[in-house]
Amino acid sequence: MAVIMIKIIILTIVVVAMLAGVAGTIFPGLPGLPLIFLAALGYGIYEGFHVITGTYLLFLAGCVAVAMGGEQAARVWGARRFGGGRGSTWGAIIGSIIGLFFMPVGLVAGPFLGAVVGELITGQATGPALKAGVGSLLGVLLGTVLNIALGLTMFLTFLYRALGGA
Repeated sequence: MAVIMIKIIILTIVVVAMLAGVAGTIFPGLPGLPLIFLAALGYGIYEGFHVITGTYLLFLAGCVAVAMGGEQAARVWGARRFGGGRGSTWGAIIGSIIGLFFMPVGLVAGPFLGAVVGELITGQATGPALKAGVGSLLGVLLGTVLNIALGLTMFLTFLYRALGGA
């Protein structure tokens, strides 16, 4: 009986950590997908990697990598799609990094301002620079949608496995 209670408590802690990770895909300040991965890894260690296997952990790590790369690629794509050039691309990337220090506003303002400033530095007029900034914002939105989708996929596949589906 005590073993079952311990398993339920541990699984509950892991699920709460994963839900915080899913929330982190939407709300800044939480590590998001890395937290989901670490929670699954911790559960795998607890249960001896019988249900949460190395292969499954590689799948989760792949989801994290796709999300990280996809988020940056979406920002760049957004700026380029709206007429931005190399200046807005680099500006959006640099703005994204600087924006991390000014959360939560910086996560949105950073890529936008970075793309605008990058375009202005390369000699573009204000109108096209602002258009590239808007594209960068749309890229941020697309990256967030990607993170949410991958976070939910990671969480739901974990539940499926942990509750006996795999």
